[in-house]
Order: sequence, then structure tokens, then C-alpha cells
Amino acid sequence: MFLAISTATVLVAAIVSSIISAFIPRLSINYVSIAIGVAIALIAPLNHLVAPFHSEVFMYIVAPLIYFERQGTRINQVRQSIGQIVSTAVILVLAMTFVSSAGLAWLGIPVALAALLSALSTSTDATATDAVTAGMIMP
Repeated sequence: MFLAISTATVLVAAIVSSIISAFIPRLSINYVSIAIGVAIALIAPLNHLVAPFHSEVFMYIVAPLIYFERQGTRINQVRQSIGQIVSTAVILVLAMTFVSSAGLAWLGIPVALAALLSALSTSTDATATDAVTAGMIMP
């Protein structure tokens, strides 16, 4: 039952971020999703609704899905958008690493460990996908 509640919470968060980004088209859905994720983490009753992260789930389910999704991306599209992909991914990683490292350091975690944890937890795949698929109609 806990997994169903956790899935529903994450699904509602994704829907809310899509709705908000539709009303504010200049703001990337990635940033809206990050803000909603931070809000869920900071609000104690909502935080307990989301299941803890298990690396096995990522390694055996999510990582292969990302790999197979990449197989359908045309290399020509990636070449045309490489500047936008790299700049957006690097800016997002640096910004989120700085913000989350500062937050973790404030909680008492050593700065080097906080920076490492923050850099490992930032997502760039969605940003790169947005850059490649900009202006395209996706099924």
C-alpha cells in the first residue's frame, strides 16, 4: 500500500509541475519539478508519503530504460543541439550542486561530501532531452 501511495504522490507532483510549466512557458519544467520535489521534501507530512530511494531500482529498471530511450535519438539532432545540451546540463548541475551542497553543509555534512552527493544526485538527462526535442511534436 505504501508503494501505491508513494507512486500516486510522485504522479501528482509530476502532473502539478506540468500544469505549472504550461502556464509559465518561459520556465523549464525541470526547474518546476525540482522546486516541487524540494517542497515535498521540506513539508514533513508529504515527505513521509514518498518511498525512500533504492539504488537497485535505479540500476535494474531506470538505467536500462534510459539506455533504450537513447537508442531512438538521432545523432544528427544531438550534433545540432550539442551546445544547448551541454550548456543547459552544465548550468543545471552546477547550480543544483551549489544549492544542495550549501544546504547539506548547513545540516552539518562536510562540504566535500555534500558537493559529491549533490553532484551525483542532479539530473541532466531530462534537460538534454528537452534541448534535443525542442520544437518537435512528441507522441
